[in-house]
Amino acid sequence: MGRVISFIIQKGGCGKTTTTVNTASYLALQGYRVLAVDMDPQGNLTQHFGYDTESTDNGLMHLFLNQKSFGQAVLKRDENLHVLSNNIDMTAIEFTLYKSLTREYVLRDVLQPVMADYDFILIDCPPNLGIFSMNALVASTDFILVVSPEFFPMRAIKPLYDTFLMVKNKLNHTLQFKGVVMTMCDFRTRHAQEIRKILEKNFPHKLYKSYIRNNVALKEASSLGKSIFEYDPRSIGAFDYQSFVEEFLRDNETARHKRAYYESHFHRLSPGEQQEIIHFARQNLSNYNRERLDSVDEEPILKEALLIERNKILEKLFPYRQYAASPKE
Repeated sequence: MGRVISFIIQKGGCGKTTTTVNTASYLALQGYRVLAVDMDPQGNLTQHFGYDTESTDNGLMHLFLNQKSFGQAVLKRDENLHVLSNNIDMTAIEFTLYKSLTREYVLRDVLQPVMADYDFILIDCPPNLGIFSMNALVASTDFILVVSPEFFPMRAIKPLYDTFLMVKNKLNHTLQFKGVVMTMCDFRTRHAQEIRKILEKNFPHKLYKSYIRNNVALKEASSLGKSIFEYDPRSIGAFDYQSFVEEFLRDNETARHKRAYYESHFHRLSPGEQQEIIHFARQNLSNYNRERLDSVDEEPILKEALLIERNKILEKLFPYRQYAASPKE
């Protein structure tokens, strides 16, 4: 069963949507099955993925109102990346939700039937602690704070952490605080350096070492409805998000199990079968990894790119989902 992770901070303009989109996109490039959920009626995540919020059906609202099945509501951006869209129409049901006795559990009930279909479900929360953010936290296994090195986002952390404790105690006992990622960073400024020191002091084991620097390519990518890996895979923004997601994956149990599973099956094959799979892996490198290979000749990067493509082939031969769903002795 996949992890459900909310990216949250009750302050706009901190890079939360950009982080959700590019984390989802990089995970999908690595062969993970990802569902990105737009919980914000502003529909920024929906737009960032290239969908017009005025002409695109509000998939999430249809699911909240039981008007469509999940298969009818979800947008399939590519084989590994699906999106639940949102737009301003969602605000019309907010008052209706508040009157419901199960108002905090609607998203959880929507996602539970499809949890096994995805490795990761990433939720882009609205910039407040209203009913939609509460739904996200109740449905999540983990949440990540997205903080830019500024005064107001820092002020938002304490009430959000208090909300987390309340949700964990009363509504979702399994919810975990995954960590803090810093975005829009410029550590040439003393203020940004001081903010990082404060976060290191208050979250000594939760602050990601990776951080996202200011980069105009990230803004350009969002305006064109693309991830940074589609728009400019050689940019600083692409490098920073790659570093963050790789750090995130190192601490993820599902990712570790999946890699070990593929490695075990690969070594059971004959040398000839192994060579054949590596040959096809070289032929099937994604455009993104080709860009990396064209610009960087270091052996570790080549190995990682081939490993990703090799595991995609192994997934077709030895489906991990069937293994994960089967009873274990």
